[in-house]
Amino acid sequence: MRSRRWLSVIGMLTSLSMVLTACGGNDQPAAVPSPTTAVVAPTTAATTEAPTTIAPTEVLATATSGSSVDTTGATAGVFRYRLSAEPENLDPQAMSFVDEIGTGELVFEGLMGLNEKLEVVPAAAKKMDVSADGLTYTLTLNDGLKYSDGTPLTAKNFEYAWKRLFDPRVPNKQYSFVAYVIAGAEEADSTKADDAAAVQAALDKVGVKATNDTTIVFTLKNKAAYFPYILALWTGWPSREDMVTAGGDGWTTDKTGKYYVGNGPFILKSYNAGQMKFVPNPYYRKGQVKIKELDSVVIPEAQVAYQAYKKGELEALTITAEDFAGAKADPAIAPQLNEIAGSCNFYVGFNVNKAPFDNVKVRQAFAQALDRDDYQKNIEKGLGKAALSFIPPDRPGYAPDIQTYPFNVAAAKQSLADAGFPNGQGLPPIKVTYSARETTKTRMEWVQNQIKINLGITMELDPVDPKAYTALVKEPATTPQVFYLGWCQDYPDPQDWLTLVFHSSSTVTHIGWKNADFDKLTEQADIEQDPVKRLDLYHQAQEILVKDAPAVFLYWDTNPWLVKPYVKGVTGHMTPQDHDLPGILNVENIEVAP
Repeated sequence: MRSRRWLSVIGMLTSLSMVLTACGGNDQPAAVPSPTTAVVAPTTAATTEAPTTIAPTEVLATATSGSSVDTTGATAGVFRYRLSAEPENLDPQAMSFVDEIGTGELVFEGLMGLNEKLEVVPAAAKKMDVSADGLTYTLTLNDGLKYSDGTPLTAKNFEYAWKRLFDPRVPNKQYSFVAYVIAGAEEADSTKADDAAAVQAALDKVGVKATNDTTIVFTLKNKAAYFPYILALWTGWPSREDMVTAGGDGWTTDKTGKYYVGNGPFILKSYNAGQMKFVPNPYYRKGQVKIKELDSVVIPEAQVAYQAYKKGELEALTITAEDFAGAKADPAIAPQLNEIAGSCNFYVGFNVNKAPFDNVKVRQAFAQALDRDDYQKNIEKGLGKAALSFIPPDRPGYAPDIQTYPFNVAAAKQSLADAGFPNGQGLPPIKVTYSARETTKTRMEWVQNQIKINLGITMELDPVDPKAYTALVKEPATTPQVFYLGWCQDYPDPQDWLTLVFHSSSTVTHIGWKNADFDKLTEQADIEQDPVKRLDLYHQAQEILVKDAPAVFLYWDTNPWLVKPYVKGVTGHMTPQDHDLPGILNVENIEVAP
């Protein structure tokens, strides 16, 4: 039975969706706004709350005009930022982790984009028309688009990129599942890669077609309320066929960046083990950016990065809980600190295909043995919130009545006994694998300690090189027994949190979990047009997810950004979606003026 609180959320979302529906959108396909009306706002109940979540939760201080600012190490026009590791994959059709996407968005731009309210807006396309039955999306490109080398950018380039997403010969693709709603996409992606003729025949049937240089048409197999968001993802960034072919396996990592040619604000000028240098794209659609040079600096350890920022070696930095209190108390640093609402859930995941986590009672015992409030208070130092479910509060699809197994040591021990392992007797060795950084080690030591104290089980810590760890958790065959990851929102819809992450057929999933009822409910919700019914189907799916416990959700994050006061055009434009470069939605106006 649904709680009254849950029903009130449905009622609130329904009221909001009625307002938006009156303005047009997915429930009224013929009324999708033209570019002169600025935005394309999907109108299901699941998408109406997004604007309330993207404002900064707190701007801790603001630099006073005319105050003395330390510009040691700064160079006019040069923006230096931190990467915690070299991105594992920079191919737009294969990337999936935030550092990869953050790097890619410096070089590429899609047909559509997201604005600061996380609404879908025109980007390379100036117009989107939707058929009355909601199955055909026709996008018209802006006139005169060019790649950064001056080559014309046409609808054919976008057709190539989108079909490449479903080409089984492209290695290490992670996100093809997100667009399986496109007619023929899943069939193409499932074709045997060694049959070139069959692959080409399948790709020819995919519902993506450039009808001329400025028009591209997408045909869906089912009406999907979330599809405009898919058009704003990196999955359709226009990788260029001649560059991909010429560069071969190293087209994204050539040291001179000569094959990694895009249509975004920057050109990749040099690449050396993750240390990247970018310069302005003179043909960028919005006009050449004011930043003269953008430099990434690989610094694996967060505390080292914080010291680098304090010494004037970086222009912006997200800091960890370990450094937050010190930054807030430092009169020289506090004016540069901005606390932004997060968009991620961090969790301990189980490979349910490896013993003993193929036993739901063991997973339940681990979920009951971790004190999330203690984690949030003592490890995250009060930042963010202890996670009781997967979708964070104020995110579309969040249900306050859905809560994971509460911390209860006695219940955890009983669950372990019910699993056939009283007091842990008979359990196989258990190892938790994680990215080898001091901050992550601290978090996994906390998990190790909780399991030891509360269940009497000794877990082995298994740190792995950060880049290698990313590759490890991307593939089901190499997913560790226990691992630590986060999921960050791609777009404000429950489909992104539930179907994309936990459906057993998803190419994104890292769990290996399969539940037929969960799969069925999310499939129904994905195509349901009634906003209340759709949200209720996702709600039922979340109940199954929490009960089956393929992961233990730890906390919902907050992003404390440090930004030097001589960097203009950033702080008023930061969103939870920012990755490497804060305020990226205002990139053409960001200026470094020490």
